[in-house]
Amino acid sequence: MIVRAPRSVPAGRPVVGYALRLRGIRVHSHMGVSDAERARPQELVVAVDLELNGELYPSADELDRATDYAEIVRAADESAREKPYRLLETFALHVAQRLVARWPAAERVRVSVTKAIVPVSPATDEATVEVTLGGALT
Repeated sequence: MIVRAPRSVPAGRPVVGYALRLRGIRVHSHMGVSDAERARPQELVVAVDLELNGELYPSADELDRATDYAEIVRAADESAREKPYRLLETFALHVAQRLVARWPAAERVRVSVTKAIVPVSPATDEATVEVTLGGALT
C-alpha cells in the first residue's frame, strides 16, 4: 500500500525548532561540600541542551549561522576552572547563565552535571543535577 501526503500539505515545512545537544563534556573542578573534597579537582560530566527558534537553523549548510559546539564546551570548561564550587546546583546554574548570555535568543537552556565520586554512605554511583532556563526575553 502506498500512502501519499494529502494535497493540502505544503511540500516544504518551516523549521520551527532547533535543538543542539552535547553530551559527555568532561571538565575538572574543585567541587564539594568539604574543604577536603574541594582540595583536588574532580571530573564532572556536563550535558547541554540549547533550544533555539527554527529561524536560526542553518538550513543551507551555512557555517557562520551554525551554533559553535566548541563555544558551548568552552563555556562549561571555563566555568569549571573559574572557582571552587560547593554545590553541583551552583555550577550547573553558572554554566546555564553563561550560555544564555552568549545565546540570548535561546528559548531554553538545559544543563546537567554529573559527579561520579559521591561521598555518602551507602555507596552511590553518581549524583546528577539539572537546571533549565527558559523563555527568551524579547
